Amino acid sequence: MKRSQAAVEVRKDETTRLYEALIDGQVVGSLTYETTGGRVSLTHSYVDQEHRHRGVASALARYALEDVSQSETKAGVYCGFVADYVEDHPEWKDAVDINRSALIATRTARDTNSGR
Repeated sequence: MKRSQAAVEVRKDETTRLYEALIDGQVVGSLTYETTGGRVSLTHSYVDQEHRHRGVASALARYALEDVSQSETKAGVYCGFVADYVEDHPEWKDAVDINRSALIATRTARDTNSGR
């Protein structure tokens, strides 16, 4: 039996520098960001094991990209999942700089290094 998709709410917590994903009021995932010299960098995402493959990380990436796209500078992307999300959603490519050398071995990192 397929689990129903619960609504994912995303919020930004500037104190902890996290975008947080909530389901039924419970934090189930996060995306860490850093701000240096007015530039935002999306560095790492995490989703609780039992909530993976349910759109939580995509909701985090979309919310964060919408938020940082309001800045006048491009966002730095060091998170492998967000880099993959941008690859799948090319409308975000002009809003970010993806640092592929700093990515962990997600699909994007593997594809980039496959010629070596």
